[in-house]
Amino acid sequence: MKQLVEVRGEFELQQKSLQVLLQNKDEANKLWQQTVNLAVKSPFRVGELVSYTRQLAAYRIETGKLFDTTKRLADVSAGLGVDMSRLILAYGQVRAANYLRGTELRQFTEAGIPMLDELAKRFTELEGRVVSAGDVFERISKRMVSFKDVEAVFRSMTDAGGTFYKMQEKQAETLAGRWSNLKDSISIMYEEMGNTKVASAAMDGIIKTLKSLANNWKTVYDLVAGATYGLVAY
Repeated sequence: MKQLVEVRGEFELQQKSLQVLLQNKDEANKLWQQTVNLAVKSPFRVGELVSYTRQLAAYRIETGKLFDTTKRLADVSAGLGVDMSRLILAYGQVRAANYLRGTELRQFTEAGIPMLDELAKRFTELEGRVVSAGDVFERISKRMVSFKDVEAVFRSMTDAGGTFYKMQEKQAETLAGRWSNLKDSISIMYEEMGNTKVASAAMDGIIKTLKSLANNWKTVYDLVAGATYGLVAY
């Protein structure tokens, strides 16, 4: 019962927070289910992925792109072994400014992402001529590299053939990944059990009873003490 209450309570809080952030219950529930499904084949836990999604939502990433963006950044994070929050911070700052600045370029570089080289490759393909890393750096200084360019780089790195394609699934095949997936599967089991009518009614009844006892502990104490004294006297 303790596990049911804790897991179901935590999952419900996470789901409610998504609903509040997105201001759309149906979209939030859909995003929640996608995140849960991803967690069972990812080295990240459900709570972690939901937290990352909420952080991206705070940077005004479009609702329709939230899950895909979280998944792609998580693939890069898993591949590089870098804290996901660092990637979200840099990515979110680019989204907020709508163009890439030197600060975010340094953050990506320190995280192990060759952003200059990837952008040079992108512009070379788009323009049909060689664009060097130096050319890209100059464009960054003139605010000519947009958020869409950075977004496209992450897509190319995580699409089929990219360096970080399905990296979470590959990491999940390790011992640590399988252990994390097992814990997620157990948590999901508890959540599904706790979400049934019978379990919900039982937990609600127990919580109300314990709360009533706690709120009226003096009365309960007097009754128990009186009964105890009577029993001793008898």
